[in-house]
Amino acid sequence: MTELMVGLGILGLTMTGVVAFTFQAMNVFAYDSGRLLVNHDIRKFTGDMVTDAVYANYFQIYPNFTTRATPQADGGTGDFLALVSTDVTTTGTTIVTKFVGYYRDATTTQSGPVRRVVYDWGDITHGIILGSPTNTSATPPVYTMSDMLNTFAPTSGTSSNPIVIQLADGLASGNMFYNFKDHSVMIRSQIDEQGKMVRKAVNTYNFTVSPRG
Repeated sequence: MTELMVGLGILGLTMTGVVAFTFQAMNVFAYDSGRLLVNHDIRKFTGDMVTDAVYANYFQIYPNFTTRATPQADGGTGDFLALVSTDVTTTGTTIVTKFVGYYRDATTTQSGPVRRVVYDWGDITHGIILGSPTNTSATPPVYTMSDMLNTFAPTSGTSSNPIVIQLADGLASGNMFYNFKDHSVMIRSQIDEQGKMVRKAVNTYNFTVSPRG
């Protein structure tokens, strides 16, 4: 009986060690997997941002995806970045041919995914004039910036837009995008990937892009 109890005690200690080791190994695996996902998100996000900025003529930053009546001036921050591409007709009229929006789908106090929304008119034949007041019956139609965003990037169904970063926190006054002298966009964010165990992969992301102007 004594030998049996000693054997069971040793077995119990061994199993405790095995369970602890297994839990730690799974935690490390989840953390490493999270870091790989974070790095993947950063690489893809950087590549997309650079490409979109190269083809954009200018940008606007708004507080968030649903609050976009007034753009943020130099030094302002927000969670919604709109990159606008334009072209000029033979008569000198500037036509909007495409806009790309990046927005953090969360409040300033929460982590949330970063989503991308695109509206592409393709060319000046099908584009719109950015002006005031809005006149949709004109040829081509005229939209204010706010009306354009409300028409072609509606507030409803925002979660249907594709995710480019799984989880992000804004570091620029609680927001993700910072207007630097109305010339460049500074992205300041913490990119997260919550693993299934205890540890969470985190990486600080700082990047600057400048539309061609």
